[in-house]
Amino acid sequence: MSLPVAGLYPSLHLNLSECYRKLGDLDRAREHLQRAQETIDALGDDEYGQLIRKGLEEAAERLR
Repeated sequence: MSLPVAGLYPSLHLNLSECYRKLGDLDRAREHLQRAQETIDALGDDEYGQLIRKGLEEAAERLR
């Protein structure tokens, strides 16, 4: 499977968001969640893209 580098940014920011959430820095967690959401269009409509989109939805719920 070939994935452009831009397709890795949503996952990167999702993971950073979760790390900051666990550390209690909710502002930075929300920042990275927003960055992930801004780059989501780089993902395809395949299993990986669906996994990251679901993760973003779940992360957004935890940060509400």
